[in-house]
Amino acid sequence: MGKTTKFFSTSELAKMYNLHPNTIRLYEHLGYISLAQRKDNNYRIFTELHVLQVKICRCIYGYPFFNKRIRDAGNKIMWASGKQQWDKGEYYTREYIELIKHEIKIANNTANILKVWAIKKCNNQNLLDGNFFSRRQIAAFFGVTVETIRNWERNYLIYSDNTGQFGEKLYSQSMFKRIQVIYMLRQAGYSIAAIHSSLLMLNTGNPEMIIIALNTPSIENDIISVGDRWIYELKKLYNAAQNIPILFEQVSILED
Repeated sequence: MGKTTKFFSTSELAKMYNLHPNTIRLYEHLGYISLAQRKDNNYRIFTELHVLQVKICRCIYGYPFFNKRIRDAGNKIMWASGKQQWDKGEYYTREYIELIKHEIKIANNTANILKVWAIKKCNNQNLLDGNFFSRRQIAAFFGVTVETIRNWERNYLIYSDNTGQFGEKLYSQSMFKRIQVIYMLRQAGYSIAAIHSSLLMLNTGNPEMIIIALNTPSIENDIISVGDRWIYELKKLYNAAQNIPILFEQVSILED
């Protein structure tokens, strides 16, 4: 006997993942899941294939995005899944996991820097090791645009320590660490104004005031917990991403 195909309505599929039915319709519209069959009354009919495709979406969309690279990589996985291009989906998933691992590395390094700052061991002197970075290098490392780096400079969050052979602005290793902190705080939801206030305390020799200066109504005023929360959320995203290859395997079994 052949396998019996199970069918689900839009509401039934949405309920499985505690979603609004319009979210399922949106996933279909965006190409994240395959087009549903239609009944005579034009109502959608979903199958177990769609159940797994939505589960892939929730492994990605069920968690916060930390930068454009991760968001774009997640979209590629869902589009490949929606087109039933399983090999491409698995390839994009490997890329996605590597990007998250890179972000976790940044988060751990930045959290360590934050803790040094918070216990007053930070100073504002450049490291004399001769290492300098261009805007483009910094933007590529953090997965932001060059314009973002320019914007931080225009808002006096960072400044150039040197110029290159062709007059391009360069940043020292100590400024690179400062940029790590700014990046982390932006990921955690702090405004440019709040970050500027905290760094002003640092620049004027009052590192103990950075926590107070960062105190905004929208999030906790503990700079250490910000770093820890960022790492915690990234690890949840990483663990969820580990399930995606398993889901692709389950899809292939469905098609056998």
